[in-house]
Amino acid sequence: MMNDNTESLVSLFFEQVGKSGNRVALREKVNGQYTDVSWLQFGQNVEALAGALIELGVERGDRTAIFSYNSCRWAYMDLASLAVGAIVVPIYFRSSAAAVEHILKDSGAKLVMVGDRAQLDAVLSVAGSLPDLVHIIGPDEAEADGAARGIIHGFDSCLETGAQNGRLDRVAERIHRIDTDDIATIVYTSGTTGEPKGAMLSHRSLIANVRSGMQVVGLTTDDVGLSFMPTSHVLDRCVVHFMNILAGGTVAYAESIETILADVQLVKPTAMCGVPRMFEKIYHAIYDNINAASGTKKALFNWAIGTGRKVVMKRRSDKKAGLLLRAKYRLADKMVYTKVRQLLGGRMRVFASGGAHLQEEIDIFFRAIGVPIMHGYGLTEATCTVTLNTFDDFMPGTLGHPYPGVEVAIAENGEILVKGDLIMQGYYNRPEESAATLAGGWLHTGDLGYLDDNGYLLMSDRMKDILVTSGGKNISPQRIETLLKLNRYVEQVAVIAESRNYVSALIVPDLQEVSAFCAREGIPCESRLEAIEREEVKELFNEIVESVNGELERFEQVKRFSLLPDEFTVESGELTSTLKVKRRVVDTKYRDLIESMYA
Repeated sequence: MMNDNTESLVSLFFEQVGKSGNRVALREKVNGQYTDVSWLQFGQNVEALAGALIELGVERGDRTAIFSYNSCRWAYMDLASLAVGAIVVPIYFRSSAAAVEHILKDSGAKLVMVGDRAQLDAVLSVAGSLPDLVHIIGPDEAEADGAARGIIHGFDSCLETGAQNGRLDRVAERIHRIDTDDIATIVYTSGTTGEPKGAMLSHRSLIANVRSGMQVVGLTTDDVGLSFMPTSHVLDRCVVHFMNILAGGTVAYAESIETILADVQLVKPTAMCGVPRMFEKIYHAIYDNINAASGTKKALFNWAIGTGRKVVMKRRSDKKAGLLLRAKYRLADKMVYTKVRQLLGGRMRVFASGGAHLQEEIDIFFRAIGVPIMHGYGLTEATCTVTLNTFDDFMPGTLGHPYPGVEVAIAENGEILVKGDLIMQGYYNRPEESAATLAGGWLHTGDLGYLDDNGYLLMSDRMKDILVTSGGKNISPQRIETLLKLNRYVEQVAVIAESRNYVSALIVPDLQEVSAFCAREGIPCESRLEAIEREEVKELFNEIVESVNGELERFEQVKRFSLLPDEFTVESGELTSTLKVKRRVVDTKYRDLIESMYA
């Protein structure tokens, strides 16, 4: 029996297709040039792929996984799966075969789409332990592989099959059967302290989050979002992709992280997602250029930024800038800010950021030049964003006010609690953990924080990350790591303190910045390994650590540290797919080095 509760991401998508027609929906680089896909073509490809999924026997409630780079195909597969009532399971595109195996096995995925041969090989290497997996959609040239013939289906072949077999009536029927409370996706959380768990997010929770975002961000048909953060993460998927379904604008795909600066100049986006470290690097690069400029240019830049800072502080205090200050700001915009914005393509009007602390000075700088960073707090279990600093409602140094329709409270133990339609339905196949996490109708986030006198949220650390020294002192590693990472020479940090009699740290230097330091000082330096052996570099980091120690309580201060020659990466297992440090992995991998700091 049908019900009227049929609003879904798919119904909203096809509604937008009908309204937008031949306007550009997607842009993707092919042979070095961006090609356009209209909303009409977008809708036709989703329908065709949905028809192919029906031909392959994908039923309502089946899990279909996407293990691919950001691309038009990612979007087609996502919406086609949702259209037939399947549940989408995204997998980070650089995941190891073991991580892929865990997610496919835990979710019981019936089908997986891969983006290239390397991802296909990773799936095939573990396929023997995946009894539920019966179909792989991938590169067309792999369709005839002898060992997997009949299992692998070429993506283009699927589009052709779906378009030719006239299944569009069945696709429409499937769409009409979707209930708003149906699970749309299972997104596996980072797993810093154990195996990743699958958060079950419904159409209702995704739509609620996206609609709240539209209220405060206000994307329009004129907006162009650049997608370069993994679409497997809820931030890019919700803010760039799903929000665009409501806005009717354009999503362009960066070719890769390595080509992002060139892609920004080609696409000239108006919005994109990033992480604080990215904004820090842009900020330092701009100041490096200014410091190398003439005294006149440097003075003009500093005047302009100072003027912008005054305007931002007025806005923060809900005060209107005076006539003279507004005139100065317009002049600063014409002479300086517009030129800085050209480095970002010239049309950028908003960044979305999350995942780590955003330095107050950097927040104010970007607001001053007219490209505010909408920085907030969110987590997979709450679909995406919970709180946000917006265009007009912001407080640098905080995580902003709650989204419209979202309640945030602080438990007696300091844990951040969240309530609203955006909350997950639970963890897949983990009823006990689901019940504990959703106890009392609130999402127990596992994060520690507080609300200031004006209702802005601040986060201190993950409850499970709190380290207890042998003397019984509680150490917040995130606080120490954040302070260290604010320095331009520091790329990554892992604080050590659990059951130890003092705090130590493993520090990964920023190779580019350290190389520049060595060049200025005339120190031979060809690699990070060579750099960390130099006494001058060791002394530089000793000064950095001592400076941070001055902001810490005595028991929090870093007594010993070691510089690492290699970055923490997802591929090597030290980072989650959302770039959080896996402390247990780091503790194990660097056990001997850690012990030497306590010898």
